[in-house]
Amino acid sequence: MPNITRGSDMAKLVRYLWGPGRANEHTDPHAVAISNGCLSEGFPAFADASELAQLAADLDAPQRIFGTEVREGHVWHCSVSIPPEDGELGDEAWAKVARRVVDEMGFSGTADRAPCRWVAVHHGKSTRGNDHIHLVVNVVREDGSKADVFRDYHRSQQLCGRLEQEMGLRVVEGRMGRGMPGIKRGEREAAARRGRPEPARLTLARRVRAAAAGSQSETEFVAHLRRSGVLVRPRYQAGGQSVVTGYSVALREKNGESPVWYGGGKLAADLTLTKLRAQWPGSEPADAVEAWKSGAVVREPNSVRLRDESAWEMAAQQIAAVRERLTNVPMDDVTQWAQVARETAGLFAAWSQRLEGDRPGALAQAADALARSAQLPDGVQHRPDTASKHTDLRGVALVVMYSRSGEASDWGEYLMLRTLRNTLRAIHDMHRAREEHYAARQIEDSARHGLAELERARQTLMDSPGAPLPPPGPQLDPYGRPDPGPSLDR
Repeated sequence: MPNITRGSDMAKLVRYLWGPGRANEHTDPHAVAISNGCLSEGFPAFADASELAQLAADLDAPQRIFGTEVREGHVWHCSVSIPPEDGELGDEAWAKVARRVVDEMGFSGTADRAPCRWVAVHHGKSTRGNDHIHLVVNVVREDGSKADVFRDYHRSQQLCGRLEQEMGLRVVEGRMGRGMPGIKRGEREAAARRGRPEPARLTLARRVRAAAAGSQSETEFVAHLRRSGVLVRPRYQAGGQSVVTGYSVALREKNGESPVWYGGGKLAADLTLTKLRAQWPGSEPADAVEAWKSGAVVREPNSVRLRDESAWEMAAQQIAAVRERLTNVPMDDVTQWAQVARETAGLFAAWSQRLEGDRPGALAQAADALARSAQLPDGVQHRPDTASKHTDLRGVALVVMYSRSGEASDWGEYLMLRTLRNTLRAIHDMHRAREEHYAARQIEDSARHGLAELERARQTLMDSPGAPLPPPGPQLDPYGRPDPGPSLDR
């Protein structure tokens, strides 16, 4: 994934790259590749101030000699990183990556153009665990002409996409047209300052999903959202307050700080009001205008079924029925699989909100992984018929939100967790069939680790003295077959 900045102070950038970093993360700064004309052959680990000054002077020489003016600065700086789960590439591989970027971005020399001067620096992992390099280029060529950096970000994205495929690395979701909005560094720093375990945008996205999962209309959605403690404000059509065209949400801040608002589209592409309305085909937007204005919250449903501990077992049966139907869904039916992932993500989000609260854990992790799976690729449109095929999961979301929980429901909750893991298995297998290996790996990690631990914890509760016994007879899986054990644990 490339990140490009521009400037004009080469010496300052070089000192930073060979310095300790903002969080002492520069543990081993050294050059992995360097252009001709800069210092000596080989790529030493510069540490001495005079060597760094010489390197900066060598890199800067063409611009200094010719005095070429470059709008936005002649120093082109690009960091190229891979996610933590892809491990480390090593200096030789990173050197090849650097030279590919230099060549394909047009910075190298050819028969009709002079080369640019550049250096590629590697210095350990980032604070988020990403292995990466920094590529620094003087866009003033050796003959004083300027390199073409028009649409550099777009071109570098395309190049990185090719490198991902060639090197067997994770393909960034955004390049497949189905990515989630990225979390900026400032958001993470703000969360740390405010004592939150994660950026507000992630928390808000799950709460919106949970509210949508348990709603059959826009009016219910607004009420569920307010009940979750989220600040909500509608966006009206110009000229009045009779038509709602969008919404924003925020978390309540402490110490009098102003809340930070996010529109639905800034949370995820499928959380815009237009996309959410497609989930409630029988709901009229005009009927929800008063709900947006009033600030009312939903009341806990007065349902005998929800107050019965057996509601969890019935919910597990509904999930199993959905899982059974998935066996007949073609792997290339993108919209229907996305719909199942969306509904299941909302269910996990609702359960996380109830059990994990403000400290996201395994349920939140599963919700986030499924939310990414729910994004439709560019050019693929939502089909109205998909929203009505898996409505069973919306009833399950209400069970998760409002049903009794405790010793009497332990077996039902345990069974529901197992059936949900089987649903994850189906979605995992779909991604593998499409060769979307990173998405499959995320879902598998969630099922085999965090959710498996929750399942074992439930089992321990049931095995403890005084715990309710499961139904008599052999334990069966959600399809009535002898239970072979946890899904995805091969």
